[in-house]
Amino acid sequence: MRSLILICVSLMAALAHAQPPANVVIDEARMQTVERLRRVTGELRALQRSRLAAREEGQVLTLSVRAGDAVERGQVIATLDPVLAELTVASGEANLDALRASVAEQQAEVDRAQFDFDRIQSLVERSSASSQEFEDARVDLASAQARYQRAVADVAASEARLALDKQRLKDMVIRAPFNAKVIATQTDVGQWLSIGDVVCELYAVDSIEAWVDVPESVVERMSSVGDAVSVQIPALSGELSGTITQIVPAVDPMSRLFPVRIAVPNERTILQPGMSVTAMIPTGAKEDMLTISKDAILRDDAGEFVYMAVPNEQQPDSPFKEIAVPVRITRQFAIGDRVAVMPGGLYPGARLIVEGNERMFPTQPIIDVSATARENRAQPQAQPAEQEQGS
Repeated sequence: MRSLILICVSLMAALAHAQPPANVVIDEARMQTVERLRRVTGELRALQRSRLAAREEGQVLTLSVRAGDAVERGQVIATLDPVLAELTVASGEANLDALRASVAEQQAEVDRAQFDFDRIQSLVERSSASSQEFEDARVDLASAQARYQRAVADVAASEARLALDKQRLKDMVIRAPFNAKVIATQTDVGQWLSIGDVVCELYAVDSIEAWVDVPESVVERMSSVGDAVSVQIPALSGELSGTITQIVPAVDPMSRLFPVRIAVPNERTILQPGMSVTAMIPTGAKEDMLTISKDAILRDDAGEFVYMAVPNEQQPDSPFKEIAVPVRITRQFAIGDRVAVMPGGLYPGARLIVEGNERMFPTQPIIDVSATARENRAQPQAQPAEQEQGS
């Protein structure tokens, strides 16, 4: 394989003399004993998903969203015709006013009955009134107090009915329950909705999780809830760091797979429910694998690759003894700041460019400044001179 690389280098090296050299930092590929990770597959699901339904019946006056729209919590989705609800509220308010007036009237009756009772009682004490008159005054007072209490209760009942009518009027405006995207609408302007009819389907945009199927043989080795897991979305480049939220205790009797939920960050709302996902889970098995620095990996339309430093054999007299050659790689999984890869065109000790490779092109001459870069990192930063204190 190394000879094949050198042949490719020979074919491209004729162009090297016209290319300016690049200062680069190099790190070698090396074999490491690592825990084998297993790739499992699954899909993304919304943490919150809702079939938003009407809480009251009525004709749809407005529908302000369409499929694909983003909505915020509390945003108006649709409005229903509120005329009947408004009339019910107005009637309830008028009835409440009348009942409150009745309470005032009954209070006046209680005050009059209390006055008569006190007057008769004083007369009885002076033997100026009969016991029958006293008993009649007592009954009148009790009756007035009972009518007053009933009037107060009627007001309370009316207030409760009015609060219900106002809530029904409020429910004629249908709002988003959380920050979401609209999946589909199930109604349109002019349509009659009954209680419980679906207006639209929503899913949360700021919280999403991956559901992957894990073999029962490695469930015991799975990291505990809260630990990080490397997640890849085939539709997107790079890796994401997910967090295990739950190992669902429901094994499939046919496949012997357990569902595992992994929370995935979605700050830019790029991830969508239904996207396929892969995750790398530990198996407990150790093996030697070829690893390279993450900083060496670049990506183009054809996939991932690295630039490898090889001898400039076509121009041995050139002051630049090495040139950069692209090599395709097949990623396995990440281990900290390194990545396990299939050997392919690489081998242990291969010199890979980790800094200065962003704007590099094939066969470009390179100057290895790794030693200088390490020295600069090792040197302590200069401390600013102390300012002289003012006199």
